[in-house]
Formats: sequence, structure tokens, C-alpha cells
Amino acid sequence: MSEPDGAGTSDAGKDDAGRDDGWTTPAGWGGPSQPPPSASSGAPGHGRPLYGRPQDDRPQYGAPAYGAPAYGTPQYPPPGQPQYGPQYGQQYGAPGYPPPPGTWGSRPPELKPGVVPLRPLGLGEVLDGAVGVLRRYPRPTLGIAAIIAVITVLLETLVTATALRPFLELDPDALATGSTEAIEGAIGGAVAAGVLTISLAVLSGAVLTGALTSVVGKAVLGQPLSLGEAWAGVRPVLLRLVGLSLLVGLIAGGTLVVGTVVGVLLFALGTGGAVLGVLVVLASVTAAVWLYFRLALAPCALVLERTGVVDSLRRSGVLVKGDWWRVFGILVLVLLIGSFVTLTLQVPFEVLGAGSLGGVVDAERDVLTFRALALSGIGSVVTTTLVSPFTAGARALLYVDRRMRAEGLDVALAAAATARP
Repeated sequence: MSEPDGAGTSDAGKDDAGRDDGWTTPAGWGGPSQPPPSASSGAPGHGRPLYGRPQDDRPQYGAPAYGAPAYGTPQYPPPGQPQYGPQYGQQYGAPGYPPPPGTWGSRPPELKPGVVPLRPLGLGEVLDGAVGVLRRYPRPTLGIAAIIAVITVLLETLVTATALRPFLELDPDALATGSTEAIEGAIGGAVAAGVLTISLAVLSGAVLTGALTSVVGKAVLGQPLSLGEAWAGVRPVLLRLVGLSLLVGLIAGGTLVVGTVVGVLLFALGTGGAVLGVLVVLASVTAAVWLYFRLALAPCALVLERTGVVDSLRRSGVLVKGDWWRVFGILVLVLLIGSFVTLTLQVPFEVLGAGSLGGVVDAERDVLTFRALALSGIGSVVTTTLVSPFTAGARALLYVDRRMRAEGLDVALAAAATARP
């Protein structure tokens, strides 16, 4: 196994008997059944960092005790004591003495053991943290992304070459006579290829999101992680991740398809039906978008909380509830950034494949050129390897932020971070 990225060593990934199980959920990553510390235990409130003094040292407000001097009464030290500042040999900030001049009311430095501070995150911190995961853990993030990208691109290239062949083999003379069997067969093959390609993209995205979520779980606490440990973290939940992705696609996509079919059928009823059909289609699009982003944090909950498929969907709904627009805006921005970078990196490979190396189609043999497919596949591998870790990391950090805001996860994570030697 390769050396873990990051400095230091860690016992993470070992059970009580010392056996390496590949992944141990960090303290605080459990579900809401583990309540955060209450005020009576001396911990700060939910969603707040560990700032300030301990609970029992907080100043008590109200009237002074009986016999105590009234507010504003000057206090003088006993005879023999210095009149100003701490005694000789005492330091500023010692018990009973004020902090150094100029530091009144200042907060201690925020706790940041990993890529983000342990407090509710802003948009910039989510984006910067996603890039920080790539910089701090290059081997597990880029390694897993590259492996998944190569497998996915090979399968997609095979499907694409198989689906486009019937179009290249169409006989123009047969089409001129009005025969539609060939074109119908080609269209059917292209539709099937499109469905397979989308399914491959969804499944590979689910596996990649889950694997990188386990990396983010370590990155938040600054714990070292190797490529083998990252894969071991997602392997036990791999089938559940695939099932979860298919279920989310079925829920959101099914809503859109059903609404669209109903809307098209209403168009046949006349003008009134057409208006109603448009409303139904718009309502189905809105519902599909709302459902997708409401369930967008389910993969992160499944990996870090070790929940089931249905429970992870429920957890995502609970976390997104009340903050849907913020989750929607951040995820859309992340997707736009990822799409722009993908397009920028992919265009040179497509231009080389379609232009200077003989084009996409070999005119003599009516087949797709190997060089065009190879260059397109290489471009897809490069873009997926570089962009997918960023988008998956941002989604995982958004999940962490929502738990900090809604459940006080930062308190538990701060306790776990300060408890480490």
C-alpha cells in the first residue's frame, strides 16, 4: 500500500482490536441520533465554533453580590502590591490578569485542522476547500478519478462506435425509394446507445462521488489518507451508491417524463388542452429540478453516516429543507464552473480529432476514424480526472456545511480534532 498523503500518522481505519478495516467513521460523523453537547456540558451552542472562555468562566451579569462594591467604584490593590499591570514575574493573560494591551475583545484563532475551518462555511470556502482537497490529497482524488474515467470512457467509446455505425451504413438509394426500415433501426440503436451512455455516466458519477466523499471526510479533520484507504472506504457501500443514483434518477427523471407525456397528450385536446399541457410540462420540470436538488446530498449521507438508501434520501431532504435555494445556487455554480473547465480542456482534443488528423469519418470506408475516437476519449479522461474531484468535493463540503448549520456538527468535529494527539 502506498504511503498516505499528508503529514503524520493516524490510527484511523482500525477497529478496537487494531485490525485495519479501511475506514472508520470519524467522531461526529454519525447521524442525528448522536446529539451534540448541550449547554450544561460546557460546550457552545449548535452551529457555533469553540470560541470564548469555558462555560464556568463566563462573566455573570446582574446586580453585585451583597457586600461587594457597587459598579463603578474604584478598586485599589492592597498595600504592598503594584499599582499598575501584573505583578513582577506574571504574564499578560494569566489567571486574574487582563490580556495584553490591544487584544481586548479579540477572538482566538478559528480551528482549521483540515481544508476548511470548523464552522459554517461560505461560498468561497466551499469552492476553495474543494480545490484544497485536490492539492492536499492528489493521489486518492486524482487516482480514483482517473481509474473510473478510463473505464467509463472505454465503455462509452465502444457504445458510441457501435451506435453510429448503422447511420454510416445507410443506403441513400433505399432512402430515396421511401424505405424507412433502415433509418428507424439506426434511430433505435442511437436511442439505446444514448440511454446506455447516460446510465454509465450516472453510475460512474455515483461511484466517484462516494469515493471522494470519503476523502473529504478525512480532509475536513486533516487526517492522512492513501489511495487504497480511500477505495476501501467506498467499497462496502458501492452497490448502495449505484442503487441510490438509479433511484434518484428514477424519481427526478420519472417525474419529468410523466409530466411531459401528459402534457403532450393534452395538446391533442385543442387550444385549452394545449395551454393546460404547457402548464403541466412546466410543473413537471419544476418538480423534477426541486426533487433532484433536494436529494443531492444523499450520496454524502450514505458514505459518511453509513445509512441505507432510503435513509440517505430522507437525510438529504432533512438537511436541504429550509435552505433549498442556497443548495441549488451553490450546486448550479459548481456545475457551471465544472462545465466551463471541461469545455476548455475538451475542445483542443476534439479539434485535433476532427481537423488535422483526417476528420471524424473515414470517407473511404464509411467508419469512424480510430484517431478521432482515441483523441476524444483521451480528452474525456483528462477532463473527468481533473473536474470531477472538484464537483464531488464541493458537494461533500456543502453536506458538511449543512450539518454544521442544522445540527452543530462543527462542535463534534472540533472535539474530535482537539482530542487527537
